[in-house]
Amino acid sequence: MPSTWTLDTPAAGLAVPAPVVQGLLEVASAPLSAARLLQAVQAVVPVQYLSLVAFRRDTPELVEGSSRDTQGRDVVAECFAIYRRSYFRSDAVMRIADQVAGRPAREVAVLHCRADELPVAGWRDDIYVRERLTERFTLLHAPAPGAVQAIHLYRDDRQGLFRPDEIGQLLALAPLLRQAHQAALQLGAVVADRQAQVAQAAQRLERLAPALSPRERAVCARIACGLSADGIAADLDVAPSTVVTLRKRAYLKLAGAGLPADRLRLARWLG
Repeated sequence: MPSTWTLDTPAAGLAVPAPVVQGLLEVASAPLSAARLLQAVQAVVPVQYLSLVAFRRDTPELVEGSSRDTQGRDVVAECFAIYRRSYFRSDAVMRIADQVAGRPAREVAVLHCRADELPVAGWRDDIYVRERLTERFTLLHAPAPGAVQAIHLYRDDRQGLFRPDEIGQLLALAPLLRQAHQAALQLGAVVADRQAQVAQAAQRLERLAPALSPRERAVCARIACGLSADGIAADLDVAPSTVVTLRKRAYLKLAGAGLPADRLRLARWLG
């Protein structure tokens, strides 16, 4: 019988090793990355695969997967395609996801299931036996009402089954993993929103200020969206001095055409 837990705060007195703290900070300070999240988990216990799944209209969608080993095959995507096609409706995760959808964002539900506990033999044979998987450890949470996300951790026969102390470590860390995952999702949403704003500003500049070069337009669009010279340099992968030069040239062209040629007026004009 699969085991389940519901947690909302880290274990009292939990001493988190420095490598784990560093890994979680890296996850939380950048848009979501399965590889970064897998690396953070590896600092706690070894796992072979990690998959990130979102639930939309009662259907699981693979967001991204990562593997401990570099391989020619994308094992996570291959296995998820089989699971999505034939087996997800038999998965206890679906029932738990439905419950989590209405729970507070701070809560994380955990499901641990060994291969021999799967309810459908075909699921076990087509995925777990084929890829030599031994078990799955799943964390589910809802960063927003109804928007359920899952982190699946898989081990194979190279690592063997989770020991009781390893399960205890993962349970103790689950609320922190949830927080890091949620922070990465939120940051990714901010970045995506900013990218959309920059694209819209660039389109307006192309129409209203055709004299600007593509690089000058790219700089001005980001200025209008509030990025600093250093931020623009990082976004465009150029030196800050290059950004300053492009900004000066662009401002001269804009002023010559009687158009806004400073940060505040660009923001109002293109915002």
